[in-house]
Amino acid sequence: MKGTQFQNLKPDDWIYQDTHKAELPGIFHTTRQAELVDDYIHQQPSYPFLKAIEDGYITSQGILLTRYFPSPLTKRMLLSEQVQRNLKGIYFLSPSQDGGEYFSHEDRALLFDLAKFGIPTYWADKRTKRLLQYVPKPEKDSGMFVPLDAIDDFVHATFIGIYGSNLIAGNFSGELKALLQGLLTMRNKVNHPLLSPEKPLAMVTGGGPGAMSVGNKVAKELGILSCANIIDFTSQGGAVVNEQEQNPYVDLKMTYRLDKLVERQAEFYLDLPIFLEGGMGTDFEYTLEEVRRKTGVCPPTPVILFGTPEYWKNKVTSRFTQNLNTGTIKGSEWVSNCFYCVQNANQALKVYYDFFSGHLPIGKPGSIFKDGFVICE
Repeated sequence: MKGTQFQNLKPDDWIYQDTHKAELPGIFHTTRQAELVDDYIHQQPSYPFLKAIEDGYITSQGILLTRYFPSPLTKRMLLSEQVQRNLKGIYFLSPSQDGGEYFSHEDRALLFDLAKFGIPTYWADKRTKRLLQYVPKPEKDSGMFVPLDAIDDFVHATFIGIYGSNLIAGNFSGELKALLQGLLTMRNKVNHPLLSPEKPLAMVTGGGPGAMSVGNKVAKELGILSCANIIDFTSQGGAVVNEQEQNPYVDLKMTYRLDKLVERQAEFYLDLPIFLEGGMGTDFEYTLEEVRRKTGVCPPTPVILFGTPEYWKNKVTSRFTQNLNTGTIKGSEWVSNCFYCVQNANQALKVYYDFFSGHLPIGKPGSIFKDGFVICE
């Protein structure tokens, strides 16, 4: 579509297609596989336009308006030389005809490729009532949909994350707000790659209720970017109904289907994780943050554990002690000095200030703590 066509756009200008994707036979029947894929591509409403661009019948630049994000099977056409040169943007209303608000793994791969090839992708999101653009995270192979006025902050932000139960919010709202306010103030007192006067902050959660809702709400109240990696927990018969309820405080987001739960978790890429009380999901996230630091995927930044020492000992210590005694974490025991149990925001801010000012004994040269974490007094 050309810019001059917007003013005269009518309902009957749209192309409607009832697409049916047949079950593909797989790599052992390559000829039939290729035929079915080709048939499906021809069914796409965008096919006539993309084909006309490829064949040279359309030579002017324009944008693609579509109800659903294009099928990943059209990647070959979208990234062809002629289409790439003429297609200046893709605008859609819904991520998927089958998955609703949730992108598939192949969808996210296509989003990333479109961005690399210089084709911007926009989501006219009904939930946030905003136009969001897909923006890759710097030096990462993932991204988020971001309001246009927040793109620069997103690209340069330090990412703080909240892990915790979707079932309980706890009494952390006041302390969390004080902690984030303290970090905003601390920016003017330190000069660190992750925290400095000009460094934006972003809060990332799972986008659900409970502790996640608290994190996003407080972020919005303080003018911090409020982000979420949201997963479809109802795709297995609605077994986890409560967690499916998205909280209303999310402005930047990426969505995932349940079969990519692990990939979704890996794409949080948090600089400063914060743990609240939580269940099995939180246990998984805790272990993931341990492994990130052990393997060097991320530097040894401090992880805050909000709650009593007794609570975190019951969660962490027996596992750490067993691994320590059996020698299965030999050489990695130092990871225990990356986790800090705090009772309030002031204790957490002391940890952060020591870290950002270069005085926190963290990482391989640091001490080993028998509980598996540091207890802040």
